[in-house]
Amino acid sequence: MTDRLAHNDGHLIDDSDWDHASCDLRKDYLDLARTTLTVLSGPTEAQQQVAALTAEVWELTRQRDRYREAWRSASRGRSRARQTVTKEN
Repeated sequence: MTDRLAHNDGHLIDDSDWDHASCDLRKDYLDLARTTLTVLSGPTEAQQQVAALTAEVWELTRQRDRYREAWRSASRGRSRARQTVTKEN
C-alpha cells in the first residue's frame, strides 16, 4: 500500500489528482494518514471522527455532482433527439 501511495510520478498531488484517484487509493491514503496521526499523537478520537465524516460528505457531494452532470448531459441528448424527430415529421 505505501509503495502505491508514495509513487506520484515526480509531481505533487493536487486536487485534480485526488479527484481522479481510485476509491481504493483514497481509502488507503486516508487510512495511512489516520494511522500516522495516531502514532504521532495526532488529533483526538472526536477530531478523527469529524475528519472521517467530512471526507465522507466530500465524497458523496463529488458523486452527486458527477451523477447530476451525467443526468443533465443525458437530458440534453434526449431533447436534441426529440427536436430531430420533430423536424423530420
